[in-house]
Amino acid sequence: MKPVVVIGGGPAGIAAACALAEQGAPVVLLERTPRLGGRAASFHYARMGEVIDDGQHVLLGACTATVDLLRRTGQEDAVSFQAAMRVPIVWPGGRSVLRSVRLPGPLHLLPGLLAYGALPPADRLAALRAGMSLWRGGPPGDVPFSTWLASHGQSQAAIAALWEPIISATLNAQCGEVSAAAAGIVFRTGVLRRGGARLGLFKRPLSRIFAAAGAAAVSRGAQVRLRSGARAVLLDGGGAVTGVELATGERIAARAVVATVPPRDLRRLLPGDLNERPPFSTLARIATAPILDLHLWFDRPVLAEPFVVGIRSAIQAVFDVTRIHGTSGPTHLVVSQSAARSWIDRPVDAVRDELIEALRTLVPQARRAELMDALVVRHPRATVLAAPGSDLLRPSTETGVRGLFLAGDWTATGWPSTIEGAIRSGRTAARAAL
Repeated sequence: MKPVVVIGGGPAGIAAACALAEQGAPVVLLERTPRLGGRAASFHYARMGEVIDDGQHVLLGACTATVDLLRRTGQEDAVSFQAAMRVPIVWPGGRSVLRSVRLPGPLHLLPGLLAYGALPPADRLAALRAGMSLWRGGPPGDVPFSTWLASHGQSQAAIAALWEPIISATLNAQCGEVSAAAAGIVFRTGVLRRGGARLGLFKRPLSRIFAAAGAAAVSRGAQVRLRSGARAVLLDGGGAVTGVELATGERIAARAVVATVPPRDLRRLLPGDLNERPPFSTLARIATAPILDLHLWFDRPVLAEPFVVGIRSAIQAVFDVTRIHGTSGPTHLVVSQSAARSWIDRPVDAVRDELIEALRTLVPQARRAELMDALVVRHPRATVLAAPGSDLLRPSTETGVRGLFLAGDWTATGWPSTIEGAIRSGRTAARAAL
């Protein structure tokens, strides 16, 4: 029997391959790089002798498909979840904690919000009312989330100290860039649902986690081919999929193809005339948002806990990778800058110097530690920008081409552009391909 060929070894492709293999379908997973994981992969940084994730990824308790995939592939211990949401918020000269308690959602956030010291009491009460509107009301509409917030009594101070950190972390954009509809999904599915907002931190490099997932797919009969980039999706005279041609010229006959590569790469795989037809004709209009990470190594611990979120500072979030991974040696911190449009094209030295200075202002312990090394990693197209109207551009799994199915965090998953959305899309595409 001809296999289903899955193009792309990121979370969507791995999820699709695992789901197909579990059903006994022959499947070939193609990945052009030497490792699985896609944008959620890792690389070896020789100067410090560490394997480093391309980006700092965090799960929410609501990410049930990701947790299920980890369980099915023997990687359930790869993530450490909080028992309840606890987010340390720091600013120059101040600190507070947003936490949840054992109450039904969204009341589980009430004590933490009322005690949130970064906002005056009036803003805390207004934020509570806005949160209840998100919980009880229908979809808030396809307008900028900042517009929705202003219409619900949120001051600029409240947006900056409360709403903006949540939106930048989950949607990789600012409140004025994302749609209220996308923000509503984040809050109703995650933040406002009891257990939905507790954070899960990966305890080992992502490439190792996804390599194990790939091995699990192989154990069920799948083929995983690394360094095997696709050049073209092959169609017959009637426009149905017949296979895939690799960059080497090799051809693999296929009963179906699941394409999980980003839109710009997918367009290169398709015949030119196909790119002019829906749903492919909208792919070039899908906008992306960047993330920038600054990796720092200090001679001693700097943070008192695994991570902190910054406000009123250039710093957005800082993660202690050494503590999270449970390793020894120099303290490895990652300063993660989402919604990084203002950072992504700046010179490396300027980025490094400004963020280090901001870190030392925000975290006094960093002033007394010796900086051993620093590395800037840029992700120019990290996620899809959830702007108003963007949902109309994201295609569904079904393409109208017989035997061709789409998956990826950029497709219409009902979720933001995340690992969770990618995994859900991969499973949906596998069901369609079967």
